[in-house]
This record gives sequence, structure tokens and C-alpha cells, in this order.
Amino acid sequence: MNQTTRLLGFLILCFFYASSAFAQMPERVSIKGIVTDTSRETLPFATVLLLHPKDSSLVQFKQSDDKGAFEFTKIKNAAYILKVFYTGYIPSFQPISLSENAEINVGTLRLKIIAKELMEVVVKTAKSTLTMRGDTMEYNAAAFKVPPGSTVEDLLRRLPGIEVDADGNLKAQGKDVKKLYVDGKTFFGSDPKAATKNLDANVISKVQVFNEKSEQSKLTGVDDGKKEKAMNLELKEEFKKGSFGKITAAAGTEERLASRGNYNKFNKKEQFSIIGFGNNINETGVNWEDYSEFKGQNTWGNQDQADFGFRGGTSGRFYSMGNNAYMNNFDGRGFTKNAGIGTNYNFDNKKRKFNANYFYNQTALDLKQFGEKQSFLRGSSFRNTDTLIEKEFRQNHSFATRLEQEIDSMNLFVIKADIRLTNNESVSNQRQLYRNGNEEKNNDLNIKLDNANKTNVINGLGIFRHKFKKKGRSVALSAAYSNNATIGTDNIASINDFFKANTFSDQIRILNRNGNDTKSQQYKSSFLFTEALTKKFFLESFYNFAFTNNNVSRPVTNPADNEKRIDTLSIYYNNDIIYNRLGTTIRYAHEGVNISTGLAAQNLHLYGLYARSKTENALSQPIDRNFFNVIPYVDFSMEFENNTSTSFGYSYSVQEPRIEDLQPVPNVNNPAYRMEGNPNLTPERSHNLSASFNYWNSASNAHAGIDGEYTRYDNNIVYSQNIENIDKIGLRTVTKPINVNAGTQTGLNFWSGFPIVPSKLMMNINGGLDWNLEPAFVNDIANETNSRNLRLNGGLSFTPNPKLIIGLRGNISRNTIAYSISPDQNQLMLNQSATASIKWAFFKKTFLESNFAYSAYQNERFDFNQKIPIWNASVRQLFGKNNKVEARLAVFDIFNKRLSINQFASQNFVERSVSPTLARYLMLSISYNLRGYEAKIKKNNWW
Repeated sequence: MNQTTRLLGFLILCFFYASSAFAQMPERVSIKGIVTDTSRETLPFATVLLLHPKDSSLVQFKQSDDKGAFEFTKIKNAAYILKVFYTGYIPSFQPISLSENAEINVGTLRLKIIAKELMEVVVKTAKSTLTMRGDTMEYNAAAFKVPPGSTVEDLLRRLPGIEVDADGNLKAQGKDVKKLYVDGKTFFGSDPKAATKNLDANVISKVQVFNEKSEQSKLTGVDDGKKEKAMNLELKEEFKKGSFGKITAAAGTEERLASRGNYNKFNKKEQFSIIGFGNNINETGVNWEDYSEFKGQNTWGNQDQADFGFRGGTSGRFYSMGNNAYMNNFDGRGFTKNAGIGTNYNFDNKKRKFNANYFYNQTALDLKQFGEKQSFLRGSSFRNTDTLIEKEFRQNHSFATRLEQEIDSMNLFVIKADIRLTNNESVSNQRQLYRNGNEEKNNDLNIKLDNANKTNVINGLGIFRHKFKKKGRSVALSAAYSNNATIGTDNIASINDFFKANTFSDQIRILNRNGNDTKSQQYKSSFLFTEALTKKFFLESFYNFAFTNNNVSRPVTNPADNEKRIDTLSIYYNNDIIYNRLGTTIRYAHEGVNISTGLAAQNLHLYGLYARSKTENALSQPIDRNFFNVIPYVDFSMEFENNTSTSFGYSYSVQEPRIEDLQPVPNVNNPAYRMEGNPNLTPERSHNLSASFNYWNSASNAHAGIDGEYTRYDNNIVYSQNIENIDKIGLRTVTKPINVNAGTQTGLNFWSGFPIVPSKLMMNINGGLDWNLEPAFVNDIANETNSRNLRLNGGLSFTPNPKLIIGLRGNISRNTIAYSISPDQNQLMLNQSATASIKWAFFKKTFLESNFAYSAYQNERFDFNQKIPIWNASVRQLFGKNNKVEARLAVFDIFNKRLSINQFASQNFVERSVSPTLARYLMLSISYNLRGYEAKIKKNNWW
């Protein structure tokens, strides 16, 4: 017994001793050291990675400071590998063990210079997962494994510090990615989603994230503080020359068919691409995958700036169709049939860049829509239900070209032109049933609208830039021309049935033919001169000129009366706008601080003349008015060393009225709605304040930010409404623009993201508040609509291993609307959704993809509550030599619940619409990839 007692006591003593020793081990530690070379010279801004010893996955990364020192703080006490990179040196590896001390000092890490004979070996074996060079963060794509056939978007989701939301929007280091390049060349203009949505991750070698300077900074060589996050996708060497392409054919239930193909051939200087597509699955234009492959890595320059000087005031900006020419955007309503073909050529050498492309596409839309609108008056209201059946056909021919020529290192010119020919035909049948506040029928309006329009657009632009030898001194000149002409006809037939106490009483028929001959021309020019006053102060002077002519001929005739002209609706209108602005800015730029203040004198001349036709006398004295404005501007931005930045700005804007708002003769395509112009409108004026704050922690990849904007209108252009019961028409709403000295818009946005498990589980939260006060008049009674929209979104991205990617997300939008004219009609619109997605390489060359979304749309004021669950799933398999063949079986909308739902409220009304759209169908597709995925499969060992 005594021996047993002694043994038990000994074991208890050992337990407490071990517990005491374990308790002394800190849960969190710091790891620090200094990076030097073998001669003890410090290596500033070296990349330091902290890796898991089991699989070398990234835990955290740092950059050494200007003295070569680095420190990881509050790191979980565990075993690690410390890896240090510096350009031109052999990487260093340092094991880190479990520590009894809260501070681990690894001392001095000495890197050896790479000898010539070892260069090739070291480069091949020492590729870094992540490297930082200045403000550029570079990811080695091969270190972040994704299944073959994955998109660039899938790859980006795996990179620490980069976020991709459910809609494909990109954030890097907490800031929106505004531009995306491939091999340093512009890709899809300013929309990064175009490339990331479906471009194959297999072609990417590196992903680089950096701060891009503004076009003006590039011109002058002086930092103006206007930086945007940009991303560059560097291609693998084997994809930088030769050819690749993909052909897909698909067939499914519900008579669904789709096909698409692309072929690209290029070398270091040239690229030729051709694509084609056809489908009846609501892909209305070039889908993102084909579009990215079509445009290739050598498109550029879609953001050429022909307007110099600070923002504020109106500038009659030159609008080029740009990349939108290739897209017939689908808004989720109805059913479409689509086809298109296009070709693209790029040439690029050191001094000359040339691009030319042609594209044809067509879309046929078949739409049914069911809507309801509630309108409020003081002390009363009325409601109308709206049923719309529409068929539309649209086709586009577009050609664009661009030449950039570098004369020498000091001189550059750009010439750009595009042409677009569009034909649009539609036939719509609309039924609107109006009821008064007692739910009694007032009138039943049936409208048939048959319209055909042809539009021709021609744009041309030239820019010349010259830099002087003195840093900061430069000049730039631009000239632009735009011509937009439309010829068309609208045939309108309406039958209006009237009721008294829900009993039919009368019927009115109207038949009109509206001509539409509109032509707009614009000539523009700008000049910019910059001068360095000192090393920190810079002067910028600029001049902007624009002449715009709008010419409208709209004869309205009655086909039932020998095409007799209806004078009260016919108009010829000529409108000229001459814009001049002369201004200057003084900027202070030093060590991340940028302060700009500017002043411009602006003159806006409006001239307008209107008559019944071009050959008849004017109906009144021409409008001939000048508006002189002094435009102030202030901008402040500051960047701190700890990846924190802040900014503040003020601008004053003056915007001329639209041509549609100035025409004094009403435009009537629907007897129940009449739009009248106002030739006495004056320019809209507004004050704008903006501010932002952004923080990014490079150690943890956590970030947070907030920005806000406030606009107050001095001379707001708003739309007054007069609603009355007109004999032989019924309830008619007449809308007319007027100037009002009131109105505000306030927007506040915030965002935050942080890793829960580094490189595996990331969480992000964002949201905001929009608060708008919109003034208007309803039957000459002032009405102020106060709308507040609260948005909150949150998501989790989980990648436990390269074969599995899981995403979860929730969204809520809470919009409250209050009407001063009728407070009892105040309401709350609530939209909510939750989504889940999975991509899983679960079997030999077999991949599962699925996503589920549950959405709820509510408006208790009108007892509206619609819930829609959408579940899509697909499985795909690779076959053949080099895995060039891919078969995919997909089912869309498994529950057969898809609908398009929209809720909207403004001024004195609220409306919603429900449209059937493409719902459940099953589709089998076969794709052939010219390159295949053999290297990707073998390297990542997917089975």
C-alpha cells in the first residue's frame, strides 16, 4: 500500500511539473531579425515569409525596413520555416522551433550573392510564393494550386490580400482594383471582371498588384497622389507565342442550344484573334470567357484622356463606345437568342502600338413583364397594373482602331477612331389598368408600339504629349470629334376603355406615327501645361473647349387622316452648346503628401431654336444665354508608412441641361404619360465633398476602410409631375423638368477583411448607407422624398486544400422611403439573400461545381413577399490525350423558381415588376482545348 501510494504521488508530482513547464510556454510569440549580405551590408525591403513546415503554406509575410530589420508579432507559438528573399541573392531558410520565450530573435540572416554559374539553378529552384518589390506585391501562381480548367477568379480567391466578391469585384489590400493588365497591356478597359471571370488560370505565371499613377502623373513625371490599385497577370512563356483556342458545343432540354469558339495566334509583336458564338441561353453578346480570349493581351489604351485639368464644371466629355460595342447587356428579364462573330489584330513594339478590330452581334429578346405602380397625391392615391409583352431585335456592326506612336522619349501621339452601326426593331403590347384609391376601375389602356431605328456613330480622337528635359515641365494637346445620327419611326396605336363605378362607359382610339431624325455633333480640344516651381511645388494650367450641336426633327402624323401632321406634337429643334474653361492648379507633392488647389473660369453658352419643321419659321425668339462660373477645387491626400492612407476633396460642378429636357413640345409614346421639355432651364449646380480612410496590415492581410461623399444642389434639375383625370385620356401624368434650389445626396461606405485561418479561411464584411433628399412638385405641391438605404454584406471564403473551394455569403438591403406629401404611404422595402458555392475536384479528373442562392423580396406596405431559391450544379470530366476534351453536364435552376424581380421607389411613387426568365434546364456541353491541361494535371497530381 505504501509503495502504491508513493508511486501515485510520484505520478501526480510529474503531472504537476509537466503542467507547470507547459504553462510557462507562451501562447503567442514575436519573431525578429536582420537581413544582411555576407559583407554585413543591410538589405532593405527584403521579403520575409513565415511558412508551415508541413506543406510550406504561407502563414504571414513581411518586408524588412530600410535597415534590414523585420518582426512578426503575436504569432502562435509553433514550429515554422523562415524564408528570406532578395533580388540577386540566394534565398535563406531558417527553422523556428516551439519556444519557451515570448521573443524569438533569429539574429542576422546573411544572404549570398548568386554567382553566374549558379544563376539558372537558383532561379529554377528558389521561386518565391510571394515577393514584394517597392509597392508591388508579386504572387507566384504555381504556388497556389487550383483545379485544371479553373478561372483566374478561382486563382485570385486563393491569394492572401486579395478578395473576390460574389459578383466578381476585386479588392487588393483593401482597395478596389480599377485596372487589369495582361503582360503589362490593358485588358478590357477599366473592368477587371471581364478577364477574371473566365480566363483560364492555367495560362498565368504571376499575379502582380501595384499602385498605378494617374495618366497626368505619367505625363508630367510628378506624383499627383491620384493612385489606383491595378493588377497585372503575367503569362507563362509557352502562352506568349504560338496559338491556343477553345471550341464548345452544348445542347439541353427545353430546346436550349449554345456554341462558341475562339482562336488566338500571336508572338511578341503581333496577335490575331477570331471568335464566334450563338445561343439561346441568355448570353447576350460576347460572354466574358470568349471576350477575354478574343481581345488578348495586347489591347490597350481604352482610358485615353482627352480632357485635361481638374474635375468640376461641365466638360462636354468625349464619349467613345469603347469595349461596350461588343456587348448587348442582359438585365435578367425575358429570353434571348444571340449570335456574333469578330476578329481582332494587335501590333506592339517598343515605339508603335496598333490595334484594329471588327465585331458583329445580334440579339432577339422575348419579354413578358408584370408590374404594379402606386402613385401618391395629397390626400389620395391611385394604382395601375401593367402587363408588357415585347419582342425586340438588335444588331450591331462595330469597327475600332488605335495607333500609339512614340516619336522619341520626349514625344508621343495617339490616334483613335471607332464606327458603330446599329439597327433596332421592336414591337410591344402594353396593358395598363388604372384604379382609384377605392379600387374602382378608372380606365383600361392598351398600347401597341412598333418602332424601328438606325443609329450611326463615328468617333475620332487625337492626343499629343511632349515632355521637356526639365522634370515636371510638359505640354499636352488633344482634339476630338463625335457624330451620332439616328433615323427612325415610332408607330403608336392605343385603345382606351373608360369606366364609371367599374362599368364600361366609353372607348377612345388613337393612331400616331412619330418620326425621329436626330443628329449630334461635337468638336473638342484641350491644352495642358505643367511646370515645376520647386522640387515640391508644381503649376498646372489648362484650357478646355467644346462645341456641341444637337439637331432634332420629330414630325408626328395621323396615318388615319392621310398622314396629316399633328402640329401640337411635331417639332424641329436646334441646340448649340459652347463650352470654354481656363484654369490653373498649384500642387504640393512631397513624401506621400499631395495638396492641390485650383481655380477655373468657365463660360457656358446655350443657343436653342425651335419650329414645327426645319423649313418653317421659329415659334418664338431663340434661346440665347451665357452662364459664367468660377469653379474652385481642393484635393488633399496623404500616405503613411504603415500602409494607411487618407484623402479629402471638394469640387463644384456645373452641368448643362440635356437636349431632351429643353425641347418645349411634348413627347408622347403613351397617352397616360406625357413628357414636356422646358427651354427656360438653367445649368445644374452642385457642391461635392468627399473623404476616405484606408488601412492594410501587411503582416496579417487584414484591411479596413471607410469613405463618404456628400453632394448639395444649388440649382437642381428635378422633374415635377401634374396628375389629373383628362377627358378621353383618363389619369394622365405630365412630367416637366424645372430648377429647384434643394436636394442632397449622401453616401457612406465601409469595408473590412481579415483571415481567420491564414491562406485558408478569409472573412470580409462591407456595407454602407445612402441617404437622399429628392425635391419635386406633384400638382404644384412641394414634395420631398427621403430615402435611406442601409446595405450590409458579409462573406467567408474557405480553401482547406487545392481541390476544394467553398464560399458563403449573406446580403441585406433595407430601404426606407418617406414622402412629405403623403406620410401615410411611407414604406420599407427589404431585399435579402444568402448564397453558398463549392468547387471540388472529387475524383480522377472529375470536378463538381455547385451554387445555391436564396433571395427574399419584401414590402409589407403592399403585402409583397416573394422568396426565390436558385440551385445550379454541374459535373465535368477531362478526357483524351493531354486532357484536351472536357465534357460538362449541368443543370440550372433545379427548383425551377427563377424570376426577375425589381423594386423601386422615387418622388411620389413606388413600383415593382416581375418577369419570367430562363428557368430550369439541363445541358450537356463538349469542349475541345487546343493546348489541354496535361502539364497542370501532372504537376498538381489531381488523382
